Amino acid sequence: MRTLIFFNTLFGFLTIVAIVISLAILYLIFSKNIISGSEQLRSFLLILPVSVAAVSSIGSLIYSEVIGFIPCEYCWYQRYIMYPLSILLIYVAVTKKYVRVAAFFAGTGSLISTRHIYLQNGGGKVGVCTSDVPCTLKYVEIFNFISIPTMALVAFITISLSLMYYELSNEVASE
Repeated sequence: MRTLIFFNTLFGFLTIVAIVISLAILYLIFSKNIISGSEQLRSFLLILPVSVAAVSSIGSLIYSEVIGFIPCEYCWYQRYIMYPLSILLIYVAVTKKYVRVAAFFAGTGSLISTRHIYLQNGGGKVGVCTSDVPCTLKYVEIFNFISIPTMALVAFITISLSLMYYELSNEVASE
């Protein structure tokens, strides 16, 4: 039980941090305050999504392999996107290529997570997705709104926004 409380607290805190970072990036995008001068700051915009994807992948493994939660069908779909995205983002950070492909995958993951959140909160009729695990089951509920699909959604959005802002800053820097 202490292990579950520890990881829920850790991942809940990291989700709140990711929400704040995403809001900051949104502010920078909409205020048209683009980082164009510093290559190091722009490189951070590629390291951030790698970190978020890695922590998300490790977190999903912790919940299933350490805590013992059995993933439902939509959890698996989110994993199918997040795990390869983690590897792709490492490649993107090193080569600075395929940024838009990675953003597309993160956007697709966001849509799947949004659907899962909708199902979890009573939208639509869903039966058992995998053996004995309905997609409506909430293993985790932190602050009455952070569930595992919410964590995934925040991760995908943070990755997408970081990559979009990186692309915007590159366009400004090349002008």
